[in-house]
Amino acid sequence: MDGPITSGGDKGTLRRTVRRSRAARSPQERQQTEIAVAAAALEVEAVRTASCVAVYASLPDEPGTGELRRRLRALGVRVLLPVVLETTTQPTLDWAVDAGGLAPTGVLKLLEPTGERLGPDAVTQADVLLIPALAVDTTGLRLGRGRGYYDATLARLNPRTPVFAVVHDDELVAEVPAEPHDRRVHGVLTPTRTVFFSSPA
Repeated sequence: MDGPITSGGDKGTLRRTVRRSRAARSPQERQQTEIAVAAAALEVEAVRTASCVAVYASLPDEPGTGELRRRLRALGVRVLLPVVLETTTQPTLDWAVDAGGLAPTGVLKLLEPTGERLGPDAVTQADVLLIPALAVDTTGLRLGRGRGYYDATLARLNPRTPVFAVVHDDELVAEVPAEPHDRRVHGVLTPTRTVFFSSPA
């Protein structure tokens, strides 16, 4: 990589910067990141002791979650994955149990679990959430892709449920531009470290 990502400008500028940086990563880097993310996540007590974890099926440019999902299932952890609901009102995620199989579904053609849909409130069953982000700042503000699905999801949670955003090391930045609907995460997980911003209320 060319160096740390700077956080000046608006959300659109920061998103474009992160996407360019991610596109430059080699397949080998992506594979190493996936293995490192799994190891780092299982070092976190909230993840290691959970009976149910909500995570996500990573996109090609995101820190990979496939190895983590496999390890969690092997440990007998119930893993929930999001399913994008096609609604005309507000952004909503449904949830399904991760049994290992994924298929491209919906308008966005994202890889999503093929099992029974459990409803949007199923996420409240999770002991901890690991969610995607493009960047996170040192106060816990998260930059998503701009659709608002995770901001709406976090509003459903008990504030005591720990939430970690998963990013590459250089995507922990000094500042993410804030908007009124933005919700902070409790910590950030990278391939090499975990940073805690606050304890669940």
